[in-house]
Amino acid sequence: MTVYQHAEVSAQMVKDALDEAGTRGLTFDELLDETGLTRCQVRYGMAYLRESLAGLKDSSAVFTYDPRDNVYRTEYIPEVADYYEILRLQGDATRTLRMLAGTVIPHSRLARTKQVRLLRRHLEVVVEDTKDILAPV
Repeated sequence: MTVYQHAEVSAQMVKDALDEAGTRGLTFDELLDETGLTRCQVRYGMAYLRESLAGLKDSSAVFTYDPRDNVYRTEYIPEVADYYEILRLQGDATRTLRMLAGTVIPHSRLARTKQVRLLRRHLEVVVEDTKDILAPV
């Protein structure tokens, strides 16, 4: 394999390997072995696959990661898919809260306009409530 490879090619190779594995899924190291790609190419392919999989017309595949077994799949298993989505939402809420805490909140405390202060408080409440809802899972 060449060092540079289009994301579509890497994504197709990753998808083919995951489709072949079926519900068993593959760990990251197994994906490396199955595809013959580098670590970077597999990560790049997975990122592209995650974004583009929903747009494929003749596929009902759903990209999931099971953190309990460290396994990637394209087969839909409801419990795993729900768990994966909740973990992703928790991660996004954490990143949003960190962005708010690092940039928006310190700058808006000194804001003189009511709109900026109101928006800051609203964003804080929404993100904190989201984290609270997702916490028990």
